[in-house]
Amino acid sequence: MTTIQKQDWHHSGSGCCSPMGTCCLSWWCPCMQYGKTRHRSKNDGNMQGYSCCNSSCMAFCGLACLGISFILPMMNRSDIRAKYHLKGNGCGDCLCACCCTPCDLTQQEKEVSYREESKHLLQPQPGKNEGMYYAQQPQQQPHYHH
Repeated sequence: MTTIQKQDWHHSGSGCCSPMGTCCLSWWCPCMQYGKTRHRSKNDGNMQGYSCCNSSCMAFCGLACLGISFILPMMNRSDIRAKYHLKGNGCGDCLCACCCTPCDLTQQEKEVSYREESKHLLQPQPGKNEGMYYAQQPQQQPHYHH
């Protein structure tokens, strides 16, 4: 049985002011940011078919009406940790989601974007063969002039 080494998060939670667009979306429309990140992580970075008002966004809004919207980012953070083998635990997930949901949402979006882009950069090029091989050149007899 192999054990996968847990990695550090590439983006820290304290760097939530950059990029500004992600930060603003997390603070002013956290439901949209959550829905965007959830779509990106569940579809391996493929944003085709993404809608800003998706079911994840609606679920976030519903829980926000009850004052418990932190539950979805907390669960998503756990999913992200599992998918990308990141360090952390459920207690940390809960603290991040409860103490500053917008910062947590920004960190999640940046981390998923980074991990998915990195994953696609490491994949081999389509149509590329395993390696470069040279064909054996036929041996020709030398021509002698008489």
